[in-house]
Amino acid sequence: MLKVFYQLLLICLFINLSFSQEKILFVGHAYGNPLEKDLIVDPTLKEFLKDKNYKLIYGGDFVQLNEEEEIQNFLEFNSKFNYVLVPGNHDVNIKIFDHQKIRFETYNNSLFIYLNTNFNNPKNIKEAVSVIKKEISKNFKNILIFSHQLFYSESIFDIWTNSRTNYDLCNKFYKEVINHLKASNKNIFIYSGDIGAFKSIPYAYFHKNKNIEYFAVGLGNGINNKAIEIQLSESDEVINKFIDLNSSTREDPDKYSRLRIKLYQLPKLIVFVFKSYYYIVFLPIIIVGYKVLKKILWFC
Repeated sequence: MLKVFYQLLLICLFINLSFSQEKILFVGHAYGNPLEKDLIVDPTLKEFLKDKNYKLIYGGDFVQLNEEEEIQNFLEFNSKFNYVLVPGNHDVNIKIFDHQKIRFETYNNSLFIYLNTNFNNPKNIKEAVSVIKKEISKNFKNILIFSHQLFYSESIFDIWTNSRTNYDLCNKFYKEVINHLKASNKNIFIYSGDIGAFKSIPYAYFHKNKNIEYFAVGLGNGINNKAIEIQLSESDEVINKFIDLNSSTREDPDKYSRLRIKLYQLPKLIVFVFKSYYYIVFLPIIIVGYKVLKKILWFC
């Protein structure tokens, strides 16, 4: 009887261990504040992970300047973690990381796709779509896609991203791949890491459209430091929660729904556009005013 008890105990421990090993933290823009050239990952992330044991998936821009010291600091920090790198525009060409190509990983009945959305040409797009179409046709229940760019965001008026570098081609990729994702009838989860670097833009985002759920996070704004905690259950359910790195509070994705983010960014976008393009508004007024003043002076 005692032997059976210990066997059951070992089985329970094994199940719990397996479950905990499938706890993942997705982090966007991990180098943090663009104005601080400190050559380390965002301090909030370092503090949060002190006593944690996640599998880390970096959604691009995990280094800023590509200097040797920064790269070594990053590798040293991650030496105790199981981690995966998805390239952003800051780190796409760093050969030491070996993260350029599309990579696939399976977790029971789930397929993980680590996607480089820094496409160089239309040929790269066709190759990516072809291999993704082939892989998602296999017998998986869930497809989890990790990228840097929010390749479904067509402009800052859709979702305001940290930059628009390489977005022209990755938007074309989205238009070519989206129908295959919808037609797969699988549960599709897309995680991207190109927001949150500045105080004015969104730092967390969620949207669901039919069988596809879109998530995005990013660090650097110094106030709202969010990541995404991903957990795979024994029944192959994918559980997603935003997690506040300051307080460790888990938050429901609907808190950062598409509508709420649109309302959040709208006034900031108006101010940004006005500051960036005010001369377009005022230049005609100045020209007309100058001509009127010239005529008045002429008659005087």
